[in-house]
Amino acid sequence: MKKTFFYISLIISVLIFVGPGCTSEIPEPVPESAPENPSITLQINHTFNADSFELDNDYIIPSSEVVRFSRLAYILSNFYLIQEDGSKLFVDNTYHYVDLRSSNPSLLLSNIKKGNYQGIGFSIGLDSATNHGDPNKYVSDHPLAPINNSLHWNWQGGYIFTAIEGKTLVNNKSFLFHLAGTKNRVDIELPLSFTKNEKSLNAQLNFKVEELFINPNTYSIANDGSSTHSIDDPVTLKLFENLSTVFLLESVIE
Repeated sequence: MKKTFFYISLIISVLIFVGPGCTSEIPEPVPESAPENPSITLQINHTFNADSFELDNDYIIPSSEVVRFSRLAYILSNFYLIQEDGSKLFVDNTYHYVDLRSSNPSLLLSNIKKGNYQGIGFSIGLDSATNHGDPNKYVSDHPLAPINNSLHWNWQGGYIFTAIEGKTLVNNKSFLFHLAGTKNRVDIELPLSFTKNEKSLNAQLNFKVEELFINPNTYSIANDGSSTHSIDDPVTLKLFENLSTVFLLESVIE
C-alpha cells in the first residue's frame, strides 16, 4: 500500500514539475525557397513613330518620302549586363538573328547571377574572327548557320550586319541597303536600372525604325542614295551612324 502511494505521489510530482508549458512543440515546416531561374528573356519590338511596325505597310520617313519596307533583318552579338560597379557581365557565345519575315524577335540570356544592374549592352554586327570564320562549323539551328541566316555574304565572305529593303512609292523605285564590315560594327549600351532576384526577368527592347533615317543624319533615299553593298561608301557610313540610335530599353521586370 505504501509502495502504491509512493508511486502515485511520484507520478503527480513529475506532472506538476513538467507542467503544461513544457510540452514539446512540433516546429512548423520551413517553406522551400523557389529555385533560382538565372535568365532574362529579351523581347524585341519594332515600331515606327511609336506605332507597331510591319513590313509591306506604307510609312513616311523623316525626309518626307513615302516608302514601303519589304525586308528588315540584322544580327546582334556581344551581349552583356552592366553591373552596379560599372563592370560588365558578359553572356558568352550569344548571337541573335532577327528577320521580320521569319525569325522570332526574342532571345534568352542565360547564366545571369542575382544582383543589381545598370543596363544592357550588345553589338549590331560581329567581331572580325566571327565575321570571317567558317560558317559551316555551326549546327543547323545556330543563329549564324547559313542555312537559317540569310545575311551570310557568300560572294564576299562574312555577314551583312543589317539589311533594309523596300521601295519609294512616288516612283516605285527599289532601295536596298546591305550594311556590313567589321569596322562598322555598332556597339550599343542602354542604361536602365533593375534587380535580378530568383525569378527570371523579361526585358522589352524597342527597335525604332524611323531612327534609321533621321538620327543623327536625316537620310533621303532620293538624294543620298538608294543602295549600297560597300563597307565604306557614304551611304553605308551614314546609315551605320543612324543605327547607333535605333534601340531603346523600355523595361526589365519579373
